Amino acid sequence: MILCGWHRSILYQITELLDGLFHKIRNKNSSMMRGLTSFFLHQLPIWCSINRQNQRRGKMKDDFFENHSSGIVPEVFSPANHQFPYHRWVLENGLTVLFLEYHTLPVLSIVAFVEAGQRYESDEQAGVALLTGLLLDEGTTTRSSFEIAQTIESVGGSLDTQSQGVSAQVLSKDTGLAMDILADILIHPVFEPQQLEKKRQRILGSLESDEDNLSLAAFNLFREMVYGTHPYHRPRKGYQRTVRSLSRDDVLTHYRSCFRPGTTILSIVGDREPEWILDEVRRRFGHWEGQAPPGAKNYDIPVPRGCVRRHIERDREQVHLYFGHLGITRMNPDFYALLVMDHILGVSSGFTDRISMKLRDEEGLAYTVSANISLSAEKEPGLFAAYIGTSPQHVDRAIEGFLEEIRRIRAEPVLPEELELAQNYITGSYVFNFETSAQLTRYLVNVERYKLGEDFMWTLPQRIKQISIDDIQRVAQQYLDPENYYIASAGKMQEFS
Repeated sequence: MILCGWHRSILYQITELLDGLFHKIRNKNSSMMRGLTSFFLHQLPIWCSINRQNQRRGKMKDDFFENHSSGIVPEVFSPANHQFPYHRWVLENGLTVLFLEYHTLPVLSIVAFVEAGQRYESDEQAGVALLTGLLLDEGTTTRSSFEIAQTIESVGGSLDTQSQGVSAQVLSKDTGLAMDILADILIHPVFEPQQLEKKRQRILGSLESDEDNLSLAAFNLFREMVYGTHPYHRPRKGYQRTVRSLSRDDVLTHYRSCFRPGTTILSIVGDREPEWILDEVRRRFGHWEGQAPPGAKNYDIPVPRGCVRRHIERDREQVHLYFGHLGITRMNPDFYALLVMDHILGVSSGFTDRISMKLRDEEGLAYTVSANISLSAEKEPGLFAAYIGTSPQHVDRAIEGFLEEIRRIRAEPVLPEELELAQNYITGSYVFNFETSAQLTRYLVNVERYKLGEDFMWTLPQRIKQISIDDIQRVAQQYLDPENYYIASAGKMQEFS
């Protein structure tokens, strides 16, 4: 069967819903899993048929689930006004609420994104952000961890917590229940000592296993070299010594400092009406209190002078190596030119970029090799990072290869066909980031955080197509430095210089 766009969107969302559901029940009730599988597979043709009809009519009627909101399908990809038709409200307590009607399936996704995380930790409490996030759903003042899990699983939903908030997905008829759970764990967590100890041991076990991951060890060393005293110089999980020392008071202090309505974006996408969503959000989140957080501390990030090189010696046959320096923020006006440059230099999907063709295909130094500056850009500066995993005797040649390609893209204009290939790939593939309600919630968060504008979905292809050969050379000269850089590596090296 050939799947067109609307088929693929439905399959993505069904897969997303089933994945969370089956993960919960597969070890508990195999007959239930078989029954649900059969149910969804038998209903897929019905959903596809409904969707096909409403692609033609421009609306979707509720002929399938009770309490399924019906109405006009929002023209998410309509070029009529080149606007992304979502609703934005700011509650009296500062909570930003974003909502997009999306009636393709009776599903609703919610993300509560909090400006928290590693950026707001101290060196002495490295790992407290992750520990706090993992504990959010482990009990509140009104629900135990078991009751939270049982409630969300009883409706086939999924729930996830992390250092920067909470996300959930449910059938749209269970939206109120999902909001109840999210509000409870965001506003009333208790951080029980017993649960804290369990999560601490989980993080410590993960850190111990990370010691055998040489690529991660080299990457952590690279971040340490690049970021200096900035919080991003640490591993996101912290260190074993800091995680062992974290107390409940540390977790409470981090939570109270960061988890506030004024630092939270509540992004909702799904099969409901905007008026109903706003009323329900106000009822559950309107009483959430919290003072404005203190301003984030500014850090001086060092600049390398010449080649700064460090190595972790391990008795392994392969060396994992990172090369580069500090990158850019997502708000940088040259972000789009650098995104195109990345696809020419080091991150094409089919190994057609220059570094892959040279070091991988022509010289056979490695299977995996890459270089980019745009992928890690966010509110804080990201990294320009080139990576290769290769044998010890090829390390020097790999470094030379990186330098050659960086100097080449700075000195010589790229070929028209290289630019066209990169532009076509970016503009042809970016729409697949908007296929599911969960993807759209994350998209709305990014639009809000980075001030991309309601028309971003439509202006991105135009921005990419406007990038010229001169733009690529200009940004390569401005943001890539082949004279001052860091090299971090891990593995076995008989000679190191």
